[in-house]
Order: sequence, then C-alpha cells, then structure tokens
Amino acid sequence: MKNYLKNQIIYQVYVRNFTKEGTFKGLLNKIDYIKSLGVDIVYLLPISPIGKLNRKGTLGSPYSIEDYTKINPELGNEEDFKKVIKACHDRNMKVMIDIVYNHTSRDSWIKENHPEWMFHDKEGKISNKVADWSDVYDLDYNHQELIDYLVDVIYYYSSLGVDGYRFDVASLIKKEFFIALKKMLNEKYPETILLAESVHPGFVDSLRAQNFNCLSDGELIEYAFDLLYPYNSYENLRNYLDTKDERWLDYYKYSLLLEDSMTPAEALRIRGLENHDQRRLYQFSHDFTLLRNLASLAPFMKGPMFIYNGLETKADHLESLFDKDDMSWEIDEDWFNFIKKLIEYKKDKKNLELNTTAPLLTKGANLAFKNTYKDGSTSFGLFSLSGKEEEIEDQALENGEYIDYLTYKTFVIKEHKIIVKEPLYLFKK
Repeated sequence: MKNYLKNQIIYQVYVRNFTKEGTFKGLLNKIDYIKSLGVDIVYLLPISPIGKLNRKGTLGSPYSIEDYTKINPELGNEEDFKKVIKACHDRNMKVMIDIVYNHTSRDSWIKENHPEWMFHDKEGKISNKVADWSDVYDLDYNHQELIDYLVDVIYYYSSLGVDGYRFDVASLIKKEFFIALKKMLNEKYPETILLAESVHPGFVDSLRAQNFNCLSDGELIEYAFDLLYPYNSYENLRNYLDTKDERWLDYYKYSLLLEDSMTPAEALRIRGLENHDQRRLYQFSHDFTLLRNLASLAPFMKGPMFIYNGLETKADHLESLFDKDDMSWEIDEDWFNFIKKLIEYKKDKKNLELNTTAPLLTKGANLAFKNTYKDGSTSFGLFSLSGKEEEIEDQALENGEYIDYLTYKTFVIKEHKIIVKEPLYLFKK
C-alpha cells in the first residue's frame, strides 16, 4: 500500500464546469490556483467523447463514453491534455482521471464494432443492469479480448503521463480485469494510484439479488486498489443531515467501525462529503458553524482529504452533470481561509503515522473521533452537528489540558466531558 497517500489532498475537477471556457486550456489558467491550495493530486472527471444516443441534458453525461481511446473535442485535444499533465507535474502534482469501464454510451465504438462484448439480457438484447442509467449499456467481462483492450487503454493514458485512475462503480467490474490491469501496471507503471468507487451496501445487495457480480471492498483492495470510497457509512450521516434524527448518527458510528474492521488494516478511504454525485455541504445547511464542523470531519479522519471543486468557495449547489453549469468563483475569505487551514492540517506529517480513527459512541447531535498514532499517542476530533453548543461525554475522552490545532487555544477535558461548538482537533499539552 502507498502509505504516503494518508496525508494527500485530492482535488476533483469537472473540466466542463470549472471555468467559463470549460476546456483544458481554461483549466491550465487555474493550475497555479489549485497548487496554491496545497493539492497533491488533480482528479479529472471523464475526458472521453460523450455518446449522443439517449443523451441526458443538452451536453450529456461524461459517464456515457463513446470512445475510450479519444479525447472529448469539447475539452480540447490530446496535446491540450498533455499540457495539463505537464503543468501539474511541473508543480509536483499528480494527475488522476476517471475511468468508466462498467458501461459505455449506447452508440459507443465498442457497441458498433464488438457488440459481443456488450452485456445481453435474458432475451439476448444489449442492455444494462441499472434501469435509471438510460444513456448507457453495460460491458460483458466474460470476453478476454475486452479485458485486453481495456488494459491497453490504461497503458495508453499512462504513457501520456497519467498517474492514477478512479474507477467508476468499480464493484461491478469483474476481478479478472483488475488482476490483468494490476499485472500490467506492476510491470510498466508500478507507482500508479488506483481509486475504487466502492458502492454502498444497498446497491451491492440489489445487484447480487439479481445474480450480478458485485465485488466487496476487501476484494477490491486484494485485487488492485489503493483507495476506496466511504459509502458503507456515508448514507447514515447524510440521513442524519436530512432528518436531524440522532439515531442515524448512532448508525453512522457503528457503520464506520464495521467499514474499517472488515477491510485490511492498511486499506485507505478517501475522506470528503462532497463529490459530483453528492450534495454540497451548503445544501444541507446554511448555518456557518455547522458547515465548519462538517468540513472538518474529512481532514481529521485516516485517509486522504478529498475536495470537489467548489468546496473552498462555499459552492451553494451541485453543478449539473449534463449541462454547462459553471462553478461559482465568488470567494468568502473566512471560509476559504478555513478550508486552507484544514488542508494544512491534513498535510501535517503526523498523519503519515496515523494508525486508526475510531468513532466514540457518544450521545447527542455530535461526533467524536479518537486518532491513535504509531507511537501510541492520541488526539481527539470533536464536532457539533447542531450548529450549537453540544456536551460531548465518553470515558475514552482522557482528562487533561489540550491544544486545538485549528485555533491554538487551550481546552480542558474534565470528568471525561467537554462543551463543543466549533470543530476541535485536540492534542495533549
């Protein structure tokens, strides 16, 4: 495993909506800005041409890919993409791109040239497994030729300088592909970073009930991946934010424990509550105190900090996947500087020595985490999820004086309890 990823910052960019130009050239003008945030890995949503058949919205979903081997001309050409890679490398940042190998557009090159590689339903018709995905057809990994072809596509992008890949709905892709991919990468590009969109439990159960392949998180780590999504637990936190029912916080804490205990100790998950599929923090609440607490969860937990473009500008809506919908560049200086402080914390070398992040089973509208490091030292992350003062009590909260990393103020835990309103990262004095 790549231990250095523990304190990395992954910044997700939707090129179409990131700038007014919506192109690689527009992105080039923002590379210095991205670097100034402290970013280590720039992750781009899919960059291939989008199919036209059953296209969603006016411009279509970037996850409905017509040809894996080509660059979407709406973004630029191969030379433009290579300039983005070089600009990132020149600034000591890596480049990760989204790979969509569960399905293609309904008018894809593969469907037109190798229809036998497509998934067929019981009636023998080309189809897909998720009805709502009406602009795509699924692939059939029972064909070795398909596996070889898709591995070669990764080889091509790696030869351009791409450093990592995020696999869309990775759980639905058969292990035979990942085994072949990892063999090639180990031989040619062993430092490649692989991030799996490991899907949430309900999705796994639904697919398996229909006798479809769906890999567990443990299998994804075993076969190929360095990083997983935290979707086993995230839904419970989202349900709390929607309902304010504190039972969901209890479910969230227990699911975090299960999520960690059922994967290898060295496995890492990206930490962030926003991405192109999930609502913005600002959409859950316009309460600035609650927003600070929510944003502070990710950097405190074990695993790289994940930022979807716009978190730092306090974006107030999730930009459309299917239309031109520019990200807001209006900066709230207090919020912007707060996000930079969180990034500074995550990049601290102390996080490379972080062994575990364990949720404490506290009561009330709060979350408390205990971090344990290789030398046996500990720290506490304490968060109010009401936007108001919350008393947090647990026997694991060790009495004594602490320094808060975020404010450098002194706080006291007495009788295993403390009053919290703003997020706290507490280290023993």
